[in-house]
Amino acid sequence: MLKRAVLGSGSSGNAYYMSDGETSILLDQGFSLIELKRRLARFDASVDELDALFVTHLHPDHVKGAGILARNREIPIHLHTKAIARDTGEFTALGIPPNQVVEVEVGEVVRVGAMRIFAFETSHDSPGSVGWYVDHPDERVMLLTDLGETTEEQKELAGKASVLFLEANYDEGMLEAGPYPRFLKNRIRSGKGHLSNDQAFTFIEESGFAGKELYFVHLSDMNNDHRLLEEQAKGLVSTPFVVCEKNRWYGTIGAAR
Repeated sequence: MLKRAVLGSGSSGNAYYMSDGETSILLDQGFSLIELKRRLARFDASVDELDALFVTHLHPDHVKGAGILARNREIPIHLHTKAIARDTGEFTALGIPPNQVVEVEVGEVVRVGAMRIFAFETSHDSPGSVGWYVDHPDERVMLLTDLGETTEEQKELAGKASVLFLEANYDEGMLEAGPYPRFLKNRIRSGKGHLSNDQAFTFIEESGFAGKELYFVHLSDMNNDHRLLEEQAKGLVSTPFVVCEKNRWYGTIGAAR
């Protein structure tokens, strides 16, 4: 069985954990080492068990803890080649030991234990931004977050996935009525911004996702509400789902701490 957990999702930190009992990985590491250990412990997991980290992009809420993790646990840190080449300052500031950096291209398969992991491009205002797909004998897991628009390739991948972590960052009405300046509202809803609730629902429908678990992630503190999203999803989504609130931990469907 491939265990999985949302250790955190949102602007204050993101990390996703997966383990089949033999191999354990993280997708993103946006927390301090102490906080990461605390969150892993809730799932009877440990930093000492981690075999690899895969980074979606270099915004701090997704990667600020990558360097401290790497310096305390000698594991490979995988990033898209473009993220390193085009955002040198942000990457260098992380302080990841050079011998632990693994540059990967889109579509390049990385094998970690029984897992086959590859990146696909995402449209976001961070160079080299990607999503990750974990192909395991027990599950096919897709992480699709921090993007302003979706692609046919992403829909095809989601249609084959058994578990989907999908961004639903903002409600259009809340964003428009909220206090953000116009330029920031436009950035959020741009093609290199974030997915709205409506865009997430459209993606689910158009991809034909019919897996067994769906997690709505990366909700905005200001421009979304977990209760609103849950009510909207009840009428539109047939797959069992969980809306991931900030500062909560999620494992199997329905389990939150």
